Amino acid sequence: MTIASKLIIGIMSTWKLIQRRCYDLLSHKSSLLIILIAFTCIFVGTVHFGEVWLAWSKEKYQAVFHSFNDNILGTSFQNKLCQHVPIDVVYTWVNGSDPAFIEDLRKYVTISDVNAAVSRFNDKDELRYSLRSLEMYAPWVRHVYIVTNGQIPNWLDMDNQRMTLITHDDIFPDKSHLPTFSSPAIESHLHKIPGLSDKFLYFNDDVFLGQEIWPEDFVTQTGGQKVYLAWWIPDCSDICPWAWVGDGSCDPACNTTVCEFDGGDCNATPTPTDSEMMEEDGDYPYKLLQISEFRNEEPNANAFERLRHKNGISEIEKADNGILNRSTGTNKSIHDNFFEDIIHLLKNSHNNTLESELILSKHNFKINKTGQEGEKISSSTENSGYKYEFAHPNHRRQPNRNDDIINLVHINNDKSDKNKYPSHLKRKTRRLDTYAESLLYVNRIYNAAYGFERRRVPAHMPHLLDKWIIDDMQNKFHSEFRKTSSHRIRNSQDMQFAFSYFYYVVSEKYQSSIGDIFDRFDTDKSGTWSDREIRTLLSRMNPLPLDYSLVVDFENAITNCSRRIELASTPEPPSGERYLDSLLPVVSRELIIKCSAIARQIQSHFGTKNRYHHEIIKAGKNEIFEMLTSNVSQIVQLLDEIRREPKKFICLNDDMDPSRKSENEIIRALLNDFYRSLYPLRSNFELPAQYRNRFSHRDELYEWRSSRAKARNILLLLISLLMFITIYHLFYNQIRRFLRSRSLPSLLV
Repeated sequence: MTIASKLIIGIMSTWKLIQRRCYDLLSHKSSLLIILIAFTCIFVGTVHFGEVWLAWSKEKYQAVFHSFNDNILGTSFQNKLCQHVPIDVVYTWVNGSDPAFIEDLRKYVTISDVNAAVSRFNDKDELRYSLRSLEMYAPWVRHVYIVTNGQIPNWLDMDNQRMTLITHDDIFPDKSHLPTFSSPAIESHLHKIPGLSDKFLYFNDDVFLGQEIWPEDFVTQTGGQKVYLAWWIPDCSDICPWAWVGDGSCDPACNTTVCEFDGGDCNATPTPTDSEMMEEDGDYPYKLLQISEFRNEEPNANAFERLRHKNGISEIEKADNGILNRSTGTNKSIHDNFFEDIIHLLKNSHNNTLESELILSKHNFKINKTGQEGEKISSSTENSGYKYEFAHPNHRRQPNRNDDIINLVHINNDKSDKNKYPSHLKRKTRRLDTYAESLLYVNRIYNAAYGFERRRVPAHMPHLLDKWIIDDMQNKFHSEFRKTSSHRIRNSQDMQFAFSYFYYVVSEKYQSSIGDIFDRFDTDKSGTWSDREIRTLLSRMNPLPLDYSLVVDFENAITNCSRRIELASTPEPPSGERYLDSLLPVVSRELIIKCSAIARQIQSHFGTKNRYHHEIIKAGKNEIFEMLTSNVSQIVQLLDEIRREPKKFICLNDDMDPSRKSENEIIRALLNDFYRSLYPLRSNFELPAQYRNRFSHRDELYEWRSSRAKARNILLLLISLLMFITIYHLFYNQIRRFLRSRSLPSLLV
């Protein structure tokens, strides 16, 4: 008998034996239960396999089949989106009432009044309503990431597949920088979020949407970056506005380190000269020593107010707006008349209980008043810079808490770097908040890297960021961003994130080669320049109308180069390249590259190009940015104005006075009513109203989930063991017979 026949007989015998054992099992009283369990297992396995296959296919082929459905609502926006570009949203959030957070804050914040700092972290449910506005007006975003220090909002649905909670530990490469309470430090690592899209929108939790937004609000038609810029950065000093710096004339008041040594003007102009102040709109909204702050602070307030509105506009406002020309005799007389008006008003309006002392000189004007209780009220002006101050000792200006996550105000009292000025140009101590100081810090760094430029502050709105551009920026300014990351709280030497990013996009350049420039103007791709293409080149290099001598000089330079430069090869130009009276030779790519006279000209005009495409847009049309104060009537009016005409981007920044607790409670109630009026519907990111999160920190949640998984696995193991024991006892006899039959020497029937 052959081997093949023996193999066939063996297979048939085994098959018959399996059939007999199946018949034996089916004849048993538990056969129906066995069949039911088997079919159940097959059904569950099939469903599970189908789910896995669907998830895999969706992930693998979503760019083809599901691209426009890949968003937080799971609905298609193919009719409204020109193309699908995955864009995620990143929020930063902190709960200032968390005991663990307060304890860490007290440990690391070295300021005298920590309670005042803690009050700035109060959570007013802004994140909840910002997510509602996102779902209402930007449902096309792909995913939402919420960056916290581990805290969980009690209303947040942690099982939502379109939301991921990220902690600082997940994105900070250097764990020694944690814990941190500095928003610039946190923002500098947002692009390290695992799974984040290449382009993402960065939201603060106090930013809301009031109308529909689309990617076209942030991206140009050519795929570049739209840069929204608002007000100018603060002046470099109290006596030197940025308009004087780099204006072509040397201003001694600006010839200092903080003012970039007048932008190099004093190096070019040895003799100091005065500059005329330019009138600018939209300046940085952090005004120091304003007269309006001291209204009704003393009996003389009305006197100053009358002077302020004399002839429609006060001389103080004229000086601030640059109307007074420091070099004209007419304005000097106006200035002297202004002094006389102040003295006259002070003498006539001051009550008899105060003794007045007036000191007036050519370059200094000072008024000291001593009251009955010995208090001093001083008012001074400096006529060379036309800066006026009227201060009251009991009036302390509350600094703006203009921060996105945290703003711990630091007053810069460092006097070591003060330069010596003439007596009429003495500097005063500046009281800028940390945010403003960090803007000036980044501005100095960028001036050194890219050249002097007067810059504006990015608008308070969502920012579209590219994580690869952020990587390039941080590689170029590595030490500065590492220093920012190490700061526990906001610092005057922070790389203010939005300002740094957008001006990196605007300022970064690259050099085009001569060959690339030649190809750019070789529109017919013939490898040579025609007379028409040379005319286009000259029209872009020189002012119009073109001077005939410029054209002749350029053509002569090309002709001279063609005579003395040996070329490896000369391409055959197409017909019609030359005008009838043209004497030019064949202008090839190799000729232009080797002709240094021509190469220098075109390199100077066209060699430097923007590395990143961008479009600068002046903010204000689609944004609302307001500071929330403790003035109830003012807040009511403000909220009603927003209700009447909500813009695309709404930012309400907390600037309430912590000492006015009763007013602040009313304002919080007004804010909650305002949010609910604009965004009444619960979003998919929220738990139902009757539910709250069991844990307030992600570590606690993960620990509980781990314990739950262990308990579930143990339970499944016990159930499996119990089922095995049950089946074994039910089929004990059949199993023994089956095993005995397998031990027979032959399987033949």
